[in-house]
This record gives sequence, C-alpha cells and structure tokens, in this order.
Amino acid sequence: MDNIYNKIWKLARPYYEKGRIYDIPHIEWMIQQTERICKIESLDEKLLIPIGILHDVGYSEQKDNNPNIKSQDSKKAHMVAGEKIARKILEKVNYHHNLQKIVHYISVHDNWILGDNTPYKECKEMGVFNDLDFLWGQSSYEMLRYQGESIGKTPAEMYVFWMKDEKLINRPFSCESTRKMFKEFMDKRKEEISLHKL
Repeated sequence: MDNIYNKIWKLARPYYEKGRIYDIPHIEWMIQQTERICKIESLDEKLLIPIGILHDVGYSEQKDNNPNIKSQDSKKAHMVAGEKIARKILEKVNYHHNLQKIVHYISVHDNWILGDNTPYKECKEMGVFNDLDFLWGQSSYEMLRYQGESIGKTPAEMYVFWMKDEKLINRPFSCESTRKMFKEFMDKRKEEISLHKL
C-alpha cells in the first residue's frame, strides 16, 4: 500500500477502534480488495482506495457496536459523521486528489438504504465500491454470524437473506471480478453452513 494510504489508515484506525465490532477487519479487507480490483479493472485507485479506507469512520460516533445492518437511522447518521471525519483526515495528510468527490461519496455511500442508487451509477469506482462493501458481508462465516446477530438471523437464514438481497436486482455487480467473488463466497458459505448443522 502506498505511503499516503498508510497515513490515511493510521489516522482512521482510532475511529474504527471505537466503531463496530468488525470495522477493523472490514476496512483491512476493503483496502486489500480495492487495491487488487483497481489493478484488474483499471480503476482510479486515488479515488477508490481512500473511499474504501474512510467510508465507515462515522460508526465511531454511534453507541451500538453491532447496529442493524438495514437500519436507515444508523446508515444516515454514520454517513453524516463520516463525511466530516473523512474531510478532517484527508486535509490533515494533504490529500487533495478528488477530495470533494471522495468526501461526497462517503456522505452518500449507503444511500441504497434510502432507495437511491444514483451514487453507484455515477462512476465505475462507486459501483465497484458498493460491490465490495456488500461482498464483505459474505466474505466469511463469521461475518454471516455477526450480521445475522444484528437482525436476529442465523447464518443459514443470512445465506438466504443475501441470496435474495435487493442489491442483486437494483445494483447488479459492476464487473466480472465482483460477480465471481459473490459466487465463490456464497458457495463456500453454503458448505460451511452444512458443516455447522452436522
């Protein structure tokens, strides 16, 4: 990871330490995946990586460390707080490449909860961001469990929940790389769920 992204991550990490129980592994995964996908899909990493690092810093201002993943109030609140925190961090490291755009996208990155899918159509980077942010929920059995706990579902119920999620219709995967990831993740989760039932 480039030095500038390390600086951004170093300043963002204390916020994530106060956020959701899975925020640090989520952001570490997002950093890894955004770097990888940027190379494969020839995306603007100067836009996508900072968004990937900073998008959930606003959860640091919420009291619940595992909020309901479909709560409009929680999503709206963390986007408002995240916009301010992200701007402060980017200005502190003198990151001026698309600063306004990055901060704007952080302020609307979960607008799907409000029925607004326009941010993900404005540029391929935001479409891929939305894909990766969604895919984190299926990236491990542990994440199925954590997110299931937030809405009162078992991992098996979460598997069905994700297979029927509105994203698959309203915000289809933006590239072949993320489509493949979803299939691989869900095949693996299905195996793990079967093993846990034995």
